Amino acid sequence: DMVLLVVDATKGMQTQTAECLVIAEMTTRNLIVVLNKIDMFPEEEREERVKMAERKMRMALRGTKFEDAQMVGISACVGGEKV
Repeated sequence: DMVLLVVDATKGMQTQTAECLVIAEMTTRNLIVVLNKIDMFPEEEREERVKMAERKMRMALRGTKFEDAQMVGISACVGGEKV
């Protein structure tokens, strides 16, 4: 079993993210942090902004069993929601 913790890279750790992290700690040993919406960062700043989001998540994961969790940046819907 595994948890994919999907986090808005532009907002970082939110209340609901922390709640999901607590549930993950109780239910699994495996977690991957998925930093979503990286396409919202300007292309010329994207690499550095993703690294910053990763650093912030590492700080949020400190003290949990997921301190060394892998992280991946994605854009689930490039350009924002299309309805």
